[in-house]
Amino acid sequence: MQEFELSLKVLEDILDKDIYFNDALKKRFQAEVAIRPLRATVAGLVGCELRHHLLFVYLINELGIEGMSEEQKRSVALALANIAFFKRIPEDKIKEILLEKLGQEMLEKVSPLLDKANRPNEFIPEDMPKTSNRYLSLRYNTPEWVLKIWQHYGYGLTYRILKANNRQNINSVRVRTSMVSVEEVLNSNSDFAKSPVDDVLLYGGKTPLRKVDMFAKGMLFSEKMANKALLSEYKVEEPKEAFIYNGNAESTLFKEMLELYGERIGLNFGCPDTAKHLDIMKMIKASGQKNVNFFGAAPDSMESAISRPQDLVIAAPDSTNFDYINQWPDYLLHFKKEGMDALFAQEKAVLEGASHFVAEKGTLIYMINTISKKEGHATVQEFLANHPEFTLVKEEQHYPYEEMATALFYPVLVKNTKEAKDTDSITEMPAVANEEIEIQINFDEN
Repeated sequence: MQEFELSLKVLEDILDKDIYFNDALKKRFQAEVAIRPLRATVAGLVGCELRHHLLFVYLINELGIEGMSEEQKRSVALALANIAFFKRIPEDKIKEILLEKLGQEMLEKVSPLLDKANRPNEFIPEDMPKTSNRYLSLRYNTPEWVLKIWQHYGYGLTYRILKANNRQNINSVRVRTSMVSVEEVLNSNSDFAKSPVDDVLLYGGKTPLRKVDMFAKGMLFSEKMANKALLSEYKVEEPKEAFIYNGNAESTLFKEMLELYGERIGLNFGCPDTAKHLDIMKMIKASGQKNVNFFGAAPDSMESAISRPQDLVIAAPDSTNFDYINQWPDYLLHFKKEGMDALFAQEKAVLEGASHFVAEKGTLIYMINTISKKEGHATVQEFLANHPEFTLVKEEQHYPYEEMATALFYPVLVKNTKEAKDTDSITEMPAVANEEIEIQINFDEN
């Protein structure tokens, strides 16, 4: 069956060649027009396997069948994904494929697991403690090392994060009110609905956003509600200036600044590599704005690009980006745990580098997408200990299960050079209730 064979190839690209899910699909379907009608089935089947990958690996390894090749194991994993959750390929057809892939003897050893796939609630042994990291890892497809990071916040919060990551991703878009009104967008497409944040709409349509007319024409762009709310709350007015250093791959923060301020104030945009933000260059050129200084530089070498202190400085480095867990089914499969120390060092460098350009009484905001005390709160504590000229006025951690549906962490700091601040300005993050939560096993596919 061609769909199954294509699914195996896509899975091979993801697991063996470290290619991301969407890129692996493009690799197979972009060049071959004839097979494009099969894309939806392949994407659905592979996506389903990826959302339960750790569980399937565990189940297959528990069988203890000697001599199984990686292709055979992946064939069984795809079969389990289809029988238990995806349900698009007839079960008898799946077993025919497995007979060809495994042979009769190996298929007989796998059959009890295939039968259990019709009762997926039985996948995890009943005697495995439901509060254990092993159980949570298998149930919510999250490596145990990630769970250990979140458990600094308590079990109850960790459980809620896992459940939120298991739900369908919320698509939110920023309306470019300089081009179109919110009401016009709502009236033109019933798939959009208002969000809790001004000028941000929620999209619930089946058509990919990139194919929605207003999105394709640049009247809308993807934006997280929390990002828009934060930047609007600390908006500065002319004749002030603002600087944002964006180490993320996406350009949405730059786009938000352009839309929020237009030509009213001077804007400095810094990033590690301008070639990765060609969409911003096009947006600036299309709008004819002359107030934007867009440059590429390392976090510690921006002096030549910025001529004077800034009233608002935003440091937004690349981070663990835990929001992607909900958006990309294979995000944690590609995440390099061993590179976290280097990532944290880069985050600190961005905060340190950006802080040099804050004017007296100016505001410094550190924005990262994470749920890690070491990456967030501890980094800010260290910065404040080394910079008595800054005072912490606010610190907040968003969680995926909340209304904003994000993992954004940010502190707001104000520069005051009159005297060193008291050490009690370094505060602890607010405690989160760690109430006991009853776990219900429900393997319905999201």
